[in-house]
Amino acid sequence: MQQADVSISQDSPTPDPSPEGEGLKRPHVVAIDYGSKRNIFRNLAHAGANVSVVPASASFEDIMALAPDGIFLSNGPGDPAATGEYAVPVIRQLLDTGKPLFGICLGHQLLALAVGASTTKMFQGHRGANHPVQRLSDGAVEITSMNHGFAVERATLPPTARETHVSLFDGSNAGIELTDRPAFSVQYHPEASPGPQDSLYLFEKFVSSLKAPA
Repeated sequence: MQQADVSISQDSPTPDPSPEGEGLKRPHVVAIDYGSKRNIFRNLAHAGANVSVVPASASFEDIMALAPDGIFLSNGPGDPAATGEYAVPVIRQLLDTGKPLFGICLGHQLLALAVGASTTKMFQGHRGANHPVQRLSDGAVEITSMNHGFAVERATLPPTARETHVSLFDGSNAGIELTDRPAFSVQYHPEASPGPQDSLYLFEKFVSSLKAPA
């Protein structure tokens, strides 16, 4: 298994290997790479985490061997049901650890599949910037970037998953949060910043939920 540590300072333009001994008090996020965008890792680091990236084929044992404080499920291409054939069993095991988990785009769909929901191919996918999404907790509207052709079917969400965001273009699901475990996800790309900062709070929400090592 290939694995790379990523540590980024506020003014660093690209991820660099973590210098040994730096950031020991920063929580450690293990990001599963299904086809990720590098700026996601920058935002996780800017929010206060150290990030290790593992390939989509990483096993539960591979991931836990890195002693994560939290798990990130990345974006990626394709049918989530196909990726889910090998990813969902691992995600279910990770959920059972009780460690916080955050997913974006494909990661959102895989989290939904892991808790028993279904995804469906959209008649017209969502592509590009300036997609309005409503946050159901307070009614605020976030201007987001999207790039997906499948959607989570809200009617199939279990009682332990609540909808948190909805697309104002077509009413499709754009976010969920579990009520029995510390896990949430969104269908859009907060790191793309079309708002420009409407959705960056999601990275801070996730990282702030992690317990930093002593």
